[in-house]
Amino acid sequence: MAGENKLSDKALKGYLGKPREKQITIADGKGLSIRVSTKGAVSFVFFYRLAGGRAAPVWLTLGKYPDMSLKQAREKRDECRGWLADKRDPRIQIKIQAEERLKPVTVEDALNYWYENYCKVRRKTHAVTLGRFRKHIFPYIGHLPVNDTHLYEWLDCFDRIKRNAPVMAAYVFSDTKLALRFCRVRQYATCDALKDLRMSDVGQIAGKRDRVLDEAELGQLWKAIFVEPDLKLMSEYTRKMFVLCTVFGCRMSEARLSEWSEWDLESWVWTVPKDHSKTGVEIVRPVPEILRQWVTDVHEETKHTGYVLGSLRIRESVSKIGGKIGKRLGHENNGHYTTLEETLSTHLSDLGVEFYVVEQLLGHALPGVAGVYNRSKFMAKKLDALELWTTYLNSIAGADSKVTILKQKVG
Repeated sequence: MAGENKLSDKALKGYLGKPREKQITIADGKGLSIRVSTKGAVSFVFFYRLAGGRAAPVWLTLGKYPDMSLKQAREKRDECRGWLADKRDPRIQIKIQAEERLKPVTVEDALNYWYENYCKVRRKTHAVTLGRFRKHIFPYIGHLPVNDTHLYEWLDCFDRIKRNAPVMAAYVFSDTKLALRFCRVRQYATCDALKDLRMSDVGQIAGKRDRVLDEAELGQLWKAIFVEPDLKLMSEYTRKMFVLCTVFGCRMSEARLSEWSEWDLESWVWTVPKDHSKTGVEIVRPVPEILRQWVTDVHEETKHTGYVLGSLRIRESVSKIGGKIGKRLGHENNGHYTTLEETLSTHLSDLGVEFYVVEQLLGHALPGVAGVYNRSKFMAKKLDALELWTTYLNSIAGADSKVTILKQKVG
């Protein structure tokens, strides 16, 4: 096209290093020129005006030949023209690029950027994710420029985790890949080293486990925590937590975070606020008769702390308790102690409790149209269900025998 790309590499070599009487400027086109000094130094310059051409002209030096090739100079010229089209000053943009090269975004910067702008906002257990990065990624490659990292550097991190915790390796990889994609989409940093990998390539995907306590296991647990408390088996903190989780089918986090302000000891209702609920909805549970004296006693013991369990412990220390209790009780599959939701749901269904009542107790949304239009809390039915449930627990723990027969009939 006439008026563009007038210069050639041969012409530039002809000017280079040859002294002359005065400085000259030769246009290449579209704002790009070369400036040849009296000593024969050749520089690429870009000419432009701001404010729609009303401002003073600017001659911006892009680089020196041959350190910058003619091809690179033309690419930089086109980049400058793009900035101008976006109402941005090329001088400022080039300065920003230079600063980024001098202080690049590191792996730690990139993962922290995702954590602060996405993970911390969207995930309730965000501190766990950050803790994994700090333990498994930052000490090894956190200081490296993320744009320059290679696949083998990431694999070293994941393989190190995989040796002892293959499922954890898959989780860390998944979060890392999400973080790098987030940074790329928001143009904070770019790293494509993990784009072709899947979770199964670096670790083990967690399988769905049988997480339901059978009748014998459940009876043994209830006897140890409520009917005949075994203080050698667990601490008072743990016992209180398991009583709440067993009776209400609540998550450990709901019990751990529970404050006395959530409990109405006159109406006997426990209201889990949205912030403490995994599903992000308020959960309202009636307190069954069998548990009320126990709740009253615990209230007298821990009310001065504000927390039902007497203190606020970190999630990591509490999450390990379930497996330990299962082992101490001699149960082979101790993984189902990490949550008692499924246990309550399964056994209540076997006892003949309606599906929607069980779902309400667990804080799950009702399916279909019922979930949209039916706002009832079903308090009477939930109380009946929990009365039946606690009577059943006493039955299988050896305190009463009536409900065992009832379950056999319903089943």
